[in-house]
Amino acid sequence: MPPVGYATVSSAVVPSALPPCNPDLVLFRLRLLADGGSPDLPAIRTDPTDDQLFWFRWITGHQITFLIWHLMGEILDRNAGRETPDRASLARLETYAYGYCAMLLYTGSCPIDLYQSLIRPRMQLQHRSFSGTWASDFVPVRGLFRGRGVARGDAPEAAGLARAVDVHKTIHDGIAALLVPEGRSLLQQTMKETVVRPSERTAILYDNFFMTLRAPVDADGITSQLLRRLDAVASDVAARGLYPRGDGGDERPEELRSTEVARCESRIGHILHEVGEAAATPAELLS
Repeated sequence: MPPVGYATVSSAVVPSALPPCNPDLVLFRLRLLADGGSPDLPAIRTDPTDDQLFWFRWITGHQITFLIWHLMGEILDRNAGRETPDRASLARLETYAYGYCAMLLYTGSCPIDLYQSLIRPRMQLQHRSFSGTWASDFVPVRGLFRGRGVARGDAPEAAGLARAVDVHKTIHDGIAALLVPEGRSLLQQTMKETVVRPSERTAILYDNFFMTLRAPVDADGITSQLLRRLDAVASDVAARGLYPRGDGGDERPEELRSTEVARCESRIGHILHEVGEAAATPAELLS
C-alpha cells in the first residue's frame, strides 16, 4: 500500500491533471531563485490583490507544511525503536524542521488586518472551534515539535535538530502574538461552551478548508506535489519579497525580532531549495 498523501489540492496551485514535474529542473529553479535569480513569471499574469496573495500564501503554505510533516513522520517511523535516529535521518529532519519554520513565516506574513478580516472569519465559518490540532499529519511529529524525544537534544548529534525545533517555537509564538494579539485561538474561545476533540470528522473539516483530498499516493507523487508548491512559493518570494507590505519593524513581537528568526527570513529561498533537495533524494540513500 503506497503512503497516504495528497491526491488533489487547490487547482490554483497544482491542477491534478498535470504530469509529474521534473525534479532536476525544479531544483535548478529553486537554487537560481535562492541565489537572486528572476522568477520569470508569465507575462500574461497580473499582480494579485492583497486578498488573493495572502489567501494563496495561507493555503499553499499549509499544504507544504502537511507534506513536510508527512515526510518527517516517515523518517521517524523508519527510525522507530532506535534511541537516536542515524545522522542522515537527523540531518533531513533538521532540514524539514527549518522548512516548517519557513512556512510559518510565509503564512504569517499576512498583515493583521487581512488575517482578522479575511482568514480568521473563514476558518470560523468552517467551524467555530477550528484548530490546527485537527491536522492529522501533525500527530506523528507532535512530540518532536513539543521538544520531546530526540528533539530534547540529549544526543550531541541531535543538537542541530533541537535548535531547529526551538526556532520553530520562537516563530510560532511570535506569529501567534502578531496575528492574535488577544491570545485566544478559535478553539480556546469556545472551550467554555463545548470541547471539540480531534477526530476523523475534524480532520476532514481541516483538510477541506485547506483544499486537500487524501488518497494513496506514491513517494514520487508526494515529491512532485511538494516541489511544485516550493517552486510557486519561491517565485512569489523572489518577485514580491517575504513581506510585501513591510514586516512591522520594531512593532513586531519580540520573538520575531530575534537573531534566529532573522536568519530564517534571510535564508528562506535557500531553505526552500534544501527542503526540495532532501525530498527528491531517495529514502534508501539515508542509510
